[in-house]
Amino acid sequence: MNTKVLIRVGGVIILLAALFFGYSEFRYLQRYETTDDAQIDGDVDPVTPKVGGYVNEIRFKDNQAVRKGDTLFVLDDADYRIRVAQAEAALQSAQAGAGVSRSNVNVAAATIQSSQASVATARNQVATAQANVTAAQARARRANQDFERYQRLLAEKTVPQQQFDAIQAERDAAQAQAQAAQAQLQTAQSQVSAASTQTGVTNSQRRSTESQISVAQATVKQRQADLDLARLQLSYTIVRAPASGIISRRAVQVGQLIQPGQALCSVVGQESVWVTANFKETQLGQMQLGQPVDIDVDAFEGQKLTGRVGSFAGATGAKFSLLPPDNATGNYVKVVQRVPVRIEVEKNSPLYARLRPGMSVSVAVDLQTKAN
Repeated sequence: MNTKVLIRVGGVIILLAALFFGYSEFRYLQRYETTDDAQIDGDVDPVTPKVGGYVNEIRFKDNQAVRKGDTLFVLDDADYRIRVAQAEAALQSAQAGAGVSRSNVNVAAATIQSSQASVATARNQVATAQANVTAAQARARRANQDFERYQRLLAEKTVPQQQFDAIQAERDAAQAQAQAAQAQLQTAQSQVSAASTQTGVTNSQRRSTESQISVAQATVKQRQADLDLARLQLSYTIVRAPASGIISRRAVQVGQLIQPGQALCSVVGQESVWVTANFKETQLGQMQLGQPVDIDVDAFEGQKLTGRVGSFAGATGAKFSLLPPDNATGNYVKVVQRVPVRIEVEKNSPLYARLRPGMSVSVAVDLQTKAN
């Protein structure tokens, strides 16, 4: 076989191979939507203190696995302990003040009861004095009538002078008794008025003291809230892990003064990772939730992961940028936009525990397989 024939045969073989691979690639592109603009994502929780202070201890090493609630930092708590002691003293003082106010109310209540008893006694005395006045006035009238009758009899000389003098003395005595009874009645009425006035004054004092109790109780609640806040801030001097994962990017040293909200380090969660794939908008036409996805991680070449389409972003990536484009200004150039698609990774793969946020991946979404 000469050289020309070999060349022609080789050319035919190459052409057939190109056609075969081209057809295979065409079939692949018809079935799958692919992109290498994708990476592993996960929860990265910042560790930030809620109070400021100097760092006394650091209880972890970089890239150490921690569990939620583990102690990471211990701040100097001397100032916060003093605040707790001050709040406790203020609360005790407020409670003592409330106790005094309650005692004053009890004393006022006892005084009111005594005043009310005095009023009742004085009213009884008024009733007795009134009865005495009535009786004395009746005796005085009778004595006066006897006196007038005996006075006529004396003028007619039918009674002796001695008997007239006795009747006159009885009249004077009855009139004196009536005046004394009237004076006693006035005294008893004055006592009722004084006791009633005292009761009113005591009632006013009691109401004032009861209002002081309300103020004292409000003060106690305020001091209790201050104490609770002081204790809460004291507890914040121990900075704990907000989630389970691997702790990284420590940005603080022992003895350093930190401020509330300052980023000290980050905890990268390992319990949930996913893939964020940025597909062109022209690739989303047949893509649906739940479609299977093949995932190639650059770090683990030749080892595949599987997943499913989990969700589509609410806007394109450009809209979430710091300076989103505005096509209404300047010259308009149409650019194909990319939409972030979240892909949930199957957790039963042995590679799942080795995935780290930020790793580059390539994904292929199977468009022909029905979503479950």
